[in-house]
Amino acid sequence: MALSVDTFKSNIRQGMAMTNLYRVILPSLPGANSTQINALCKAVSMPGRQLLTSERPMGMKMQKVAYGHASDDVTLTFHLLQDYGVKTYFDTWQKLAINQEEQRANYKKEYAYDVIVQQLRKDAILDLGINISVPFLGNLGADIITPDQVSFTCILEDAFPTTINSIEFSNETDQMGELSVQLSYTNWREKEGGPLSTLLNFLR
Repeated sequence: MALSVDTFKSNIRQGMAMTNLYRVILPSLPGANSTQINALCKAVSMPGRQLLTSERPMGMKMQKVAYGHASDDVTLTFHLLQDYGVKTYFDTWQKLAINQEEQRANYKKEYAYDVIVQQLRKDAILDLGINISVPFLGNLGADIITPDQVSFTCILEDAFPTTINSIEFSNETDQMGELSVQLSYTNWREKEGGPLSTLLNFLR
């Protein structure tokens, strides 16, 4: 269907969603601070959802009917600083699930936490604090993001890091270290805008 330029412009008057305007809020763990970790997130994926179906006869036809749903794990990539704080944070989180010294698995309620991923609007306040990636300016942050500056909020329920990927070294110069982590979770739910009370609980 052909649209006029004016019609197209009127349809996008709120602006296009920019994939480099985002925020990740990780939980504060016992013995590990998440504030710096949030600001170092280079990339994150917003999860999707697939309906699981089976076929059954409906009259003369076979039709698909839904019986459940599935979601892929979420991968996060972080810049590594020389103190390796990001790796220490996720190593600490994994140890809450499996006690390496005692070789003992803990209950899920002891290591599962909610994680928030947000799409931000272009008018989000820029300052040092929590992660926002901005063109040409690298990763900046926001001390205060108001609910009306958040386009979309995704909450990963009962998340925990199932995989901490290896760190690759090479003799190439000026290569910054990165760490990728895979989070599994029970379910995810969406909420338009920013749940301010939930965010304040995360930032305590």
